[in-house]
Amino acid sequence: MDAAPITDLAKARFARYLRPDDTLDIAAIQRIAHELQVPMAYLFTDTDVLAQMVLAFGLLPEDRQRATLARLQRELFPKGPRRR
Repeated sequence: MDAAPITDLAKARFARYLRPDDTLDIAAIQRIAHELQVPMAYLFTDTDVLAQMVLAFGLLPEDRQRATLARLQRELFPKGPRRR
């Protein structure tokens, strides 16, 4: 995976871990996330706010993640998800 298509903010998150001629593959991204102790999704977010949400959500145990997601879905989609 080439770093070029990554958004500017997400790319900036990678920049400090890469040399100019480096390319990224999934294994490298997994290693970076593991070393930083963050979910892989954190490295790909478009905004700092979303990055913080991913980080906070990832710290929750799975049962709390499911409960939080259900609560957000109820708030955002009170009539259920839109179907095409």
